[in-house]
Amino acid sequence: MPSIAEMVLFSAALLGVGLALLIWQKARLAARVIAQFLITIALPLLLVATVAVMLVRPLLPDLDPRVSQAMIAGLVIAIGWLTTTIFAELENRRERAEKLRDTHKALYAEIGTTLDGLLNHEEHVSRILQRMSKEKDYMPFIPREKHDYVYDAVLERLEVLPRQTIDAIVAYYSQVKSVTLFAEDLRSDWVARAPQETRILMYKDYIQMRIQAFRFGMHALALIKAYSDGGVKGAEAVITEAANNQGGAQFARSQGSE
Repeated sequence: MPSIAEMVLFSAALLGVGLALLIWQKARLAARVIAQFLITIALPLLLVATVAVMLVRPLLPDLDPRVSQAMIAGLVIAIGWLTTTIFAELENRRERAEKLRDTHKALYAEIGTTLDGLLNHEEHVSRILQRMSKEKDYMPFIPREKHDYVYDAVLERLEVLPRQTIDAIVAYYSQVKSVTLFAEDLRSDWVARAPQETRILMYKDYIQMRIQAFRFGMHALALIKAYSDGGVKGAEAVITEAANNQGGAQFARSQGSE
């Protein structure tokens, strides 16, 4: 049967292993599980066992060998639980990181390929507005667009995205969907019957909504790339920089407040 000093040395060794793992960057997750194990299971059991030995040892010089065997069996079970938990946590972390990476890549590709189509050239818009002012019956053709196929496909797993990017991504796609709905209104019969002045104002609003969607998309792309290259710190740097300009200030306020 181990003495009290040996048990204390064993607990100190466990704590030393935990501290060493905390220093080792790649084993932070394992260190967290070990620390949880030490605090919630190992140390309380060790304390109870120490107190029990201190109380019983003066009365029983030699404990029953079966007690020692039971303690060894308990230690083996605890180590097995600890190992299983560490590997389970590591696998969950790996799967989550893979889903996050794949989701970011898919959304980055979709946003990047649609931004050019969202931003209308100023000269083209100016010519349309001039023609609308001169021709009271003229209404420009508004094509049907859908820029959120990938977003709709991954909507159920958006929770894997970090807070540094999810707000910007959701804001962009919300704006894109609003543009799509507004375009449907512009093609409606009641707009066709509306006064030209009303239609001009609506078309201007439509263009401004597309410009805002473009800005949101650029901000989302910057955050996704920064997170991919530099993790949380890289994305936080973009958020901080965005707070200094009008296009990204609202994102920085919403994300920086968390």
